[in-house]
Amino acid sequence: MNIPQFNYIESILWFAISAILVAQTLRKSNHRYINPLAVASLTFFLFGISDVIEATTGAWWRPWWLLLLKTICVISMLMCFIWYRRINAGAR
Repeated sequence: MNIPQFNYIESILWFAISAILVAQTLRKSNHRYINPLAVASLTFFLFGISDVIEATTGAWWRPWWLLLLKTICVISMLMCFIWYRRINAGAR
């Protein structure tokens, strides 16, 4: 398996996680979780797109905006995790 093939497989993983999060968003009865789930699903979808682009460019830092997109996605994932933890801490 070469690097572009790995990137395509990895993008399928991110798209699958995004789809699961969309399904969770649609079936969640607790409205406190809807916003972080929606943001997380969009983030994972964009991260999947970034891997498809990476497979075609051959590098995660070229072009410059791909690195920016990946950085924003990782920061967004971390922020969604913190958001989720705060919601759970307030629910206790």
